[in-house]
Amino acid sequence: MVGWMSKKKIAVCVAVIFVCTLFFTGWMTKDQISSATAIGEVRVNGYLNVRKGPGKKFGYVKSGGAQVTLADGKRVTIIAKNGKWYHVKFKLAKKTIKGYIHSSYVKVQTGKVRTSIGGTIKKNEQKVSTKADIHAAYTKVDGKEVKLVKGTSVKILSEKINNGQKWYYVSFKVGQTKCKGYLQAKRVKVSYKKGMPAKITTKGSIHLAKKAGVTGSVVSGGKIVSLTNNQQVTAIGEKQVGGIRYYKVKFRYRTKTLKGFVPEGNLLFQIVKSETPGVVPKVTAKPTATPKATKKPTKKKNTKTSVSDAEFKKDLENQGFPSTYVTLLMALHEKYPNWQFEAYKTGLNWNTAVAAESKVGLNLLSNSKAADWKSTAAGAYNWNTDTYTVFDGTTWVTASEKAVKYYMDPRNFLDERGIFQFELLEYQSEVQTQSGVENILKNTPMYNKTYTYKNDSNKSVSITYSKTFMDAAKASKVSPYHLASRVKQEVVISPTMFSSSANGTMAGYKGIYNFYNIGANSGANAVAKGLKWASTGTTYSRPWTSPYRSIYGGACYIGEKYINVGQNTLYLQKFNVTSKSRYDHQYMANIEAPNNEATKTASAYGTDKATTPIVFSIPVYSGMPASACPVPSGTGKSPNNYLKTLSVQGYAFASPFALGDNGSKTYAVTVPNNVT
Repeated sequence: MVGWMSKKKIAVCVAVIFVCTLFFTGWMTKDQISSATAIGEVRVNGYLNVRKGPGKKFGYVKSGGAQVTLADGKRVTIIAKNGKWYHVKFKLAKKTIKGYIHSSYVKVQTGKVRTSIGGTIKKNEQKVSTKADIHAAYTKVDGKEVKLVKGTSVKILSEKINNGQKWYYVSFKVGQTKCKGYLQAKRVKVSYKKGMPAKITTKGSIHLAKKAGVTGSVVSGGKIVSLTNNQQVTAIGEKQVGGIRYYKVKFRYRTKTLKGFVPEGNLLFQIVKSETPGVVPKVTAKPTATPKATKKPTKKKNTKTSVSDAEFKKDLENQGFPSTYVTLLMALHEKYPNWQFEAYKTGLNWNTAVAAESKVGLNLLSNSKAADWKSTAAGAYNWNTDTYTVFDGTTWVTASEKAVKYYMDPRNFLDERGIFQFELLEYQSEVQTQSGVENILKNTPMYNKTYTYKNDSNKSVSITYSKTFMDAAKASKVSPYHLASRVKQEVVISPTMFSSSANGTMAGYKGIYNFYNIGANSGANAVAKGLKWASTGTTYSRPWTSPYRSIYGGACYIGEKYINVGQNTLYLQKFNVTSKSRYDHQYMANIEAPNNEATKTASAYGTDKATTPIVFSIPVYSGMPASACPVPSGTGKSPNNYLKTLSVQGYAFASPFALGDNGSKTYAVTVPNNVT
């Protein structure tokens, strides 16, 4: 009995020692600035260039005279988020390198990168400190100490542990005044939502607890689960026990997702800095000695852009832009330094591409245009009757080769309006807004208009057209500006009327809508063809029995068939010079559509386009003319020199006058010698 008790006591003592080691030796008393970093891995086929700034206008980072590249799988530390670019650092040959890479090429272990975390104040009368120290002065506004009331929203920008006490560096508003300062973490209730990226901080490792407090550990595969320093986890909640806060976390462990608790001192949120999109933050120089009074002040350099004009020009040339492009793009760069220009190398000879796009019936324009704009090729024009062949509706005829050259030559549209036909059309949630969509919808039946439709649960839903386009953009990953412009181009015929494609009243297809005219191929009964397509099948939310289903489902179709497979600009949707289905699979027949829609898109951005880092992908061909192809003449006369009639007064031809099949014929007539 005594022996049993002794063993029992020993077992209890061991358990107590084990638990104490488990939860408290991991606390790091040394000050720690928060997790202003996140870990990611490069995902790329081949190698990824590293740039000096957040955009392709910035030069490449070099080390030891060689250009720095990252291979697939390379781990990087994300130190800031700059628009769609990450400011990163990494080791290369034992040297720490910093630069920028596009976020689309980085897989973050915890899924997302946060620049702040939301929270609310737990109790009234919470003072805000100027430092992460209980003895620090308090933040003041208008000479009065700030006292935050319960429920006040704050943004957690970073964390700091000082003498075993965790602090949050937060931003908040006092009236209209924006403020920042430190609050003890226990004063703030964190909004976890679906989870916040975090990392473990510990010396050695800690065990994952089943419950908050001094309790058993999580076991998997017969082994106690341990977490190591800097391990990536997702924080999904918190609980306070015995005056200590414990975070609930989840993470992948071998083939499973495990959940458990860790003490407050062993976890930091992954919060990276937020930089101004498109701008490289200035590095504050160390103070230098005061210059002598006799030294003349130096002139300040032009800091209008983050990269010199010479560097920007060199980058354009390195991309393969001809000099005639560079001059125009440099002028745009001067006015819009945040814009980025990419050379889309088609690999095609200019004359070959023009010849292919000049195929009869492929590119159309209105018959009301002057003769110089319209094709007289065989099949496009009847010389005998002096009429152009109509390929769509009642007026759409084949564009001339001059018109094709003019609209295919990007140099004719490298201005602040026309360039939007080269804008990459992926959805950009940071800059594309519902108010911008409303700008596009002005002078249409959709402007500031709400309609009602039945959802999948057969419930009536009221929604604006602009909100519909935003929903469609999120689902399809296509720009809502592009979607709205496309609909405006396709089915709007006046500020109050839709065409029969989108009014739901066409005989045989009542209640069917096709806002993008998908399937309405040029030719006879084009609208009926489109509505038939919209009324059949089950893909892309068909049948389109409401404006919502048509706009939403049509966007998904455009995204899948065009934007997300390479035809990701207005230009490439009209002139398919990509390698896939080249010169075919062209969305619109109207050769003027990209230029027209560019006008609407530029208008949608409004004044925001001056500060928005927009990316433009501009085609380049080999063998292009020395200068931009000219616009066809607007006053060109008829090319037809055929005679309608031919006669000699008082005499008849041996055979009646008629136009021959080949357009020429010899006529004979005999007259007296005195006929002049």
